[in-house]
Amino acid sequence: MKSRILSKKSLQIAVFLIVMTIVNLFSSNVASAENEESSEKPKQIDITSLSSMSLEQAIEIAINNSIQYKIDDINIALKEEALRQAKENAVFLGDAYGTERILNNRIIKEVRPFEAEIALEIAKKTKEDNINNLKTNVKKAVQNLLMAQIEKAIETKRLDILFERYELLKGKLKQGIITENDLTDIEFSIENKRMDIIKAGEKIERAENNIKKLLNLPFDSKLINIKENMKFELLKYIDANKAVNDAINNSTSIYKLIKDIEVKEKILDLTGQYFPETNIDYITAKYNLEDAKAALDEAKINIEVSVKNSYSNLLNLRDRVYLAEKYIAIVGEKLKLAELKYKNGLITTDALINAKEALINAEYQRYTAIYNYNLSKIDFEAMCGLNN
Repeated sequence: MKSRILSKKSLQIAVFLIVMTIVNLFSSNVASAENEESSEKPKQIDITSLSSMSLEQAIEIAINNSIQYKIDDINIALKEEALRQAKENAVFLGDAYGTERILNNRIIKEVRPFEAEIALEIAKKTKEDNINNLKTNVKKAVQNLLMAQIEKAIETKRLDILFERYELLKGKLKQGIITENDLTDIEFSIENKRMDIIKAGEKIERAENNIKKLLNLPFDSKLINIKENMKFELLKYIDANKAVNDAINNSTSIYKLIKDIEVKEKILDLTGQYFPETNIDYITAKYNLEDAKAALDEAKINIEVSVKNSYSNLLNLRDRVYLAEKYIAIVGEKLKLAELKYKNGLITTDALINAKEALINAEYQRYTAIYNYNLSKIDFEAMCGLNN
């Protein structure tokens, strides 16, 4: 009875010590993470002093204000502690008897610290991935805002065209050429276009709120003007195979699979020193290694397919931009000719309005083509590691 009581007390003491160790570990990790954060983060930008900001400044603000950044730092600190403990366990491991126990001890000594080093490196790479994902999301969010602003400007121009048509029809009504119903139709179109402008304004607000979310800014604050234009810049890559290699080298998932193979190779090598190839432990270790190699090959193929498909799509979107630019040049020349003809009384006001409307539509098509290309380009560059 007395021994049971002592055993129960010993268990309680052990649990208490484990809990206290975890608490102390977490506290030290937080402190370590905060120190690392202060040394690695971009220089803090005073937002209150800015009347406008560049895209690069917006990205820096997003990183500085990122909650995920802090979480990643803590995770890195935890992995550093896990590595320290794995090395400590390897040093202070006691003697073992029996083949399986001896093998297990060697795995603890030679493999577990290696696994802990890999886990630490993966935590660091994950932090880099999260930063690069944040950069990508900010870039795309700014593109969404720019496109929303363009759409509102285009809808406003279309409203102006409707007003020109309205004034034209009012003159025709006085001449008895059209009826009241024809004028009512254009009035209805004007009201619809006003609603489109309101919707475009709401889209701008949603885009601004998304940027505030990414920058971790208060939603009730006014978004500082971002000095960025909807521009068309060609992709740096001209070789899809190079893009595939860069994507593979940039992939944290590929790194994990490569290191998993290295771990399993170590385990197979150690197992082979104690068991014959016909032993179930050796067969299992060999199967695990082959399975890991197959997973790596499959992952590389998936990345290659994804990159080449994305690259092909990007080239298609690039050609759409070229086509849109050619079309807007043609429509622009037609408008100049229409204005000249109208000045000389060779065409009607209605024909001139049609030429103006055609140019507005061509402008919208060009901006839409550039917008779609830019979004695809941002994703593609992130995939290939060009955000680093």
